[in-house]
Amino acid sequence: MKISKKILILSSFLGCAVFIANAQSVIPEEAITVSAEDSLVEELPTVEAFIPTADVNKVREGFQKMQRSIPLQYNSIVHSFVDYFIYKKPSFTKKMLETKSFYFPIFEKYLAKYNMPDELKYLSMLESGLNPKAVSHAKAVGLWQFMKPTGKDFGLRVDEYVDERMDIEKSTEAACKYFRQLYNIFGDWELVLASYNTGPGNLRRAIRRAGNITNYWQLHPFLHKDTRAYVPQFTAIMYMMHHADEYGIFPEEIMEPVAVEKVIIDGYLDLETFSNMSGISIDEIQKHNPSILKGVLPAHSRGFELRIPSESYAYFEANRQMILDSAQRQNGVPVMLASNANKDVIENGVIIIGGGSVRASNDDNVDEENEKPENVEDEIKKIRKVKKKTYTVKRGDVLNRIAEKYDVDMYDLKVWNHLKSSKIMVGQKLVILDDVEEVVEVERTIKEERKSKKSIEHTKPKYHVVQRGDTLWSISQRYGGISVEKIKKMNGLRSNSVKKGQKLKIV
Repeated sequence: MKISKKILILSSFLGCAVFIANAQSVIPEEAITVSAEDSLVEELPTVEAFIPTADVNKVREGFQKMQRSIPLQYNSIVHSFVDYFIYKKPSFTKKMLETKSFYFPIFEKYLAKYNMPDELKYLSMLESGLNPKAVSHAKAVGLWQFMKPTGKDFGLRVDEYVDERMDIEKSTEAACKYFRQLYNIFGDWELVLASYNTGPGNLRRAIRRAGNITNYWQLHPFLHKDTRAYVPQFTAIMYMMHHADEYGIFPEEIMEPVAVEKVIIDGYLDLETFSNMSGISIDEIQKHNPSILKGVLPAHSRGFELRIPSESYAYFEANRQMILDSAQRQNGVPVMLASNANKDVIENGVIIIGGGSVRASNDDNVDEENEKPENVEDEIKKIRKVKKKTYTVKRGDVLNRIAEKYDVDMYDLKVWNHLKSSKIMVGQKLVILDDVEEVVEVERTIKEERKSKKSIEHTKPKYHVVQRGDTLWSISQRYGGISVEKIKKMNGLRSNSVKKGQKLKIV
């Protein structure tokens, strides 16, 4: 990678403390003295710079107040990720603030059931960005990013119709069982976090290479580079969930918990017909049942827990027979009625990120033998190093298009430039920050999602010709989970009915 000859050297950073073997010290104040203004003063096309930094004493005090079951440590590397989530990627912090209320009640219920530390609920933010549909490059799936063999080991159903790694409750319970298993192996929560990322086999090998050291921060240099970042990221995002407002990061659209009831399904069920007869939108059914991969549940289904909003349950219960008789007709023939048993009211809460974990039963997928210990000072610099660009607003420019052009989130662009609105003026200088090297898996996923969306937007329209047995639900799943409502809107459909041979615009 070519680096500009004009380098912004921050002399204050040279005082960064050497990482002590037991990592008990925190960042000396002289190492973190550059203000936001100091780091963004030069108007060069491209300069190498460090992002602004949060006040050390303030962050240290915040960490001391939030210490709980897991003895999370605050040090230089953790502070660098705090800076990352405040200044480089505030949009991710904001999204987590908006989404956590939907999922956390469920996480807390199962963590308490298995007597696990409550703080583990924050792990799903790094694993999946709180997205039950998240799929990583390694094919890990769901909120907790289980590989298929590991998911099946913990009793999760994975087939062409249902993937329970995407089920909010069942995947969370499986994660709690896995946490318990890992703790029984290592007896230390920081090592549990590290092994959840890299696998217990890889962690044991790293411990052997380090001379049987079992203190996480002493072991840190011997871990795979992704795992070295994992626990500090977890610690930093947990801090941000408690203190984001102190840095001007606030949620805008909070996803509140939604009470649901379970309907036990035995046998075939057409979800579109169920939606039409019950008055519950397909999108609402999908939101509460993300593990359903197609528009139907197969005839061999037994004991499937279909979740519907509690506010819709009274109508469903009053018309149960009619709704299920209709939804369980396959080609006009009744298949099997849903059971009326085992109804249970639960509190359900709802919604890049995801996906960096190697949640595999096969630890050999990650080769750590050749991992070289990295100097901690270099590691901190790598985390905090960004490329700064300055853009001059031209006539006709709008903020969201500038964000798209430079592949950044518009919210981040506003934060970097202290903008309270999206209004910009001709001649205005906008600072744009970009990573020199991708260090956070969440950031990598966000960028890939954005590029994927842009490629869709710039391609020619795509059409689907309806085949026998197709429903809007199954079509939506075939094309990456595009919502049924969006397909209806693009094609001017007033109902969910489609006919064989009908041509539907998809993108």
